[in-house]
Amino acid sequence: MVARITPILQPIIASSEPIVLRMPPDKSILHRLLILGSLTTSHFKVPITSRNSISDDVIATMLALESLGVPVDIGEDSIELQGVGRHGLRAPTHAINCANSGTTARLMMGLLAGQEFNSVLTGDASLSQRPMKRLADVLAEMNAIIATMPMGTLPVEIAGQHLRAVSIMLPVASAQMKTAILLAGLFAKGMTTVREPTQSRDHTERMMEAFGFGIEHETAIRIRGNQVQELEEEIVYEVPGDFSSAAFMIAAAVLLRKRLVIPGICLNPSRTRFLDILSIMGVELESENVTEAWLEPRGDLIIYGDRILEPLKPFQVEGEEVPLLIDELPILLTLALFADGESTVSGARELRVKESDRLHGLASQFLAFGVELEETEDGISVHGISDRRLWSTPIVHEGDHRLLMSFTIASLFANSSMTIEKIDAAEVSYPEFFHHLWQLCGRMNVEVSE
Repeated sequence: MVARITPILQPIIASSEPIVLRMPPDKSILHRLLILGSLTTSHFKVPITSRNSISDDVIATMLALESLGVPVDIGEDSIELQGVGRHGLRAPTHAINCANSGTTARLMMGLLAGQEFNSVLTGDASLSQRPMKRLADVLAEMNAIIATMPMGTLPVEIAGQHLRAVSIMLPVASAQMKTAILLAGLFAKGMTTVREPTQSRDHTERMMEAFGFGIEHETAIRIRGNQVQELEEEIVYEVPGDFSSAAFMIAAAVLLRKRLVIPGICLNPSRTRFLDILSIMGVELESENVTEAWLEPRGDLIIYGDRILEPLKPFQVEGEEVPLLIDELPILLTLALFADGESTVSGARELRVKESDRLHGLASQFLAFGVELEETEDGISVHGISDRRLWSTPIVHEGDHRLLMSFTIASLFANSSMTIEKIDAAEVSYPEFFHHLWQLCGRMNVEVSE
């Protein structure tokens, strides 16, 4: 599929008429709910707005669990899963295809390391280039036997073992690595302890605590193995809206000077650093109707793009902030193109080992747009211009969903129309992206065709 983007060339007039967009279920939470739910004996029902709102990454986790004997089904208005208990997983009859989902692959490595059977994880061409050995080496401290390809990538062969509880200091702050170790810790004898250099997303700790998995997570994260959970037989779990998807619509609303309302969005503090940066840039926002369910905060977020009267201010993001912004950095740097001055991101080397080398991809496309910047080993400095017009140029996103969505929004402010190819990549995380974008700016500006 392709998208034709017609730029907004006339002066933007702020509109206070709010646009309401409901985000798909939070991908990070839904991955974990499916996996942890499978280890209980409860029946879970997860309401969804539509089948089309579920990302390809989440479907990869669902299919992986199905191959392990977990009944899971997606309908038009809900996902339903029947837990099989901690010892109920069965040996897969074929290699488990994680598609493009790094979360699926890494969480499965932790889940499968302590099983009584062997398994193999594969992925698509993109995922098969992403590093897995770092996690395999950490899990090896727990007695796991995980063999990667010579370059440390998929396919991965896992020989199920009796695991031992250990104390692990992660080499980097990574929610995926942390979660994989905690999942493995459920099958280890004793107390597994995980420490990370800085905080990463804490959805796993919150959900494990809410499900009664005997976890402690104050100064360090500790999980006790060989537990038995006692949850209700039938559970309805309403997953809040995906914050990382919302970041793209928030950025578009800011640039388009629109008031945006996002109901029921995830407001977990380990996810919302992006909002803090927006405030620094001069964007007014607020949250309403904030509640908490299963220890996860959620509420309605209002972005007052219509109240922006001054140019956006530049920002600086450094080391400890990066894990709390890891998925939002591409669209945050895209916003920086239109700020008044130099914005800098440093300490973000992890962006080089995502679906693509995102630092290089961002720098290359920004340069093609006519932007002045400096790319470093672990970051980018962007010279923003508040009334910038980008050069119309081919979009190169290498199938990376977050680069595709970032460059699409930037293209609304090019000097002529542009055609973007292979836009199906957005379905990895945000299938409704183009539909929501034209709701913000109009069908005349965003046209999608086969």
